[in-house]
Amino acid sequence: MLLCTICVGQDPAPRTVSAIPHKEILSNQRVTVSLMELAPGVATPMHQHDRDMLSVYVSGGRTRNTQFSRKSAADKTEPGQVRFRPAGYSHAVENVGKEPYRLVMVEFADPQGKIKNIGTSSHRCNPEKSTACIDEKNLFCTAKVCVQDVVMAPGAATSEHSHATDHMIVAISDFEMTDEAEGKKPSARNYKNGEVTYVAAGLKHRLTNTGKTPAHFTVIVWR
Repeated sequence: MLLCTICVGQDPAPRTVSAIPHKEILSNQRVTVSLMELAPGVATPMHQHDRDMLSVYVSGGRTRNTQFSRKSAADKTEPGQVRFRPAGYSHAVENVGKEPYRLVMVEFADPQGKIKNIGTSSHRCNPEKSTACIDEKNLFCTAKVCVQDVVMAPGAATSEHSHATDHMIVAISDFEMTDEAEGKKPSARNYKNGEVTYVAAGLKHRLTNTGKTPAHFTVIVWR
């Protein structure tokens, strides 16, 4: 009887991430990446993230977030916002906005260590065109990865550069990007909001926004 009395009124144990509405879009030895979408008025069950993870908000919106055994609280996110959650984080999310709520979940295969906010930024433009600019914000790093927010105006181009480590791109907006990789012909590609691309180390290339709208994306770079 005593045990039953104690159980009355307790919150049910959180379910696993598999219980929430999501679609796995990429998986390898480093990460499992999924796209989650909640229609207006829909809520996830209480669930627990068993691995360190990033939430990349590709739509933004208004939600009500309820952490396990705590009161719910109103929350608002913007497109391109990124949050780090350590393993063991348990919560439920309800979309209280009027539009679909979409985010990309990046679950890491290994612990990420402590997070360090960076907050630095850069702004540079093509020498021949002052409006063709690139804005980069270094958001934060863990012991294993760093996260950047990038916006490239139409016509903006990077310098030729190489990547010593793996990196991943999460598209926040729809955009067209032309990639000039060393030893290959230039290739144009249309990216869609929420699309994820994983790039292995060793690539040397130059990117140009050849579309008519700004290219907004999140970059996750392994250290």
